[in-house]
Amino acid sequence: MSGSPSQFRVDYVEAALIALLKSVMPAAYGTEEAPVLVDVNSVNSKDFNAQGQLTLKPPSIRVEFGGAHFRNLRDNQKLTYENGQLFDVLCFVSSLRSKADERLQILSLVAVALNQLAGARLALADGSSSMPIEIKDVALVLPNDGGPVDQLFAITIEISGIAQYDGPNARFGS
Repeated sequence: MSGSPSQFRVDYVEAALIALLKSVMPAAYGTEEAPVLVDVNSVNSKDFNAQGQLTLKPPSIRVEFGGAHFRNLRDNQKLTYENGQLFDVLCFVSSLRSKADERLQILSLVAVALNQLAGARLALADGSSSMPIEIKDVALVLPNDGGPVDQLFAITIEISGIAQYDGPNARFGS
């Protein structure tokens, strides 16, 4: 970790993760000479049609926050923690050839994304940085809404860092 004390905010971590993927995926998924534009963003309202079905422009990566856990770092005031944040990195590619070909193309995008994420450190907006990204899981996701996106893979990662709080209410009522 570098920089000044940080609260290791979820919004900063998500923004840094998206920035990393946006910067590295075009050349990594394509080549330096012929980069492939990968639509990288957080899951948002533009990703759903009027029926609430998931619709993505391929190739796409969506980032979704999945939760966080905290471990106190022997601070008797309970103001300093190791914070582990879980994110799903959703990968989607479509193919007009067949669903089997689509699945192979998605797996290719997953392989490239895994290589870019493994061990990466994120530079956060407050000047701090994360510990190396840890890959936790890769799983097939089959949306049951009958929409245009009927298979994608979720890479679950954990991004850890030190969260230090100033404790404005540590002596509340004293």
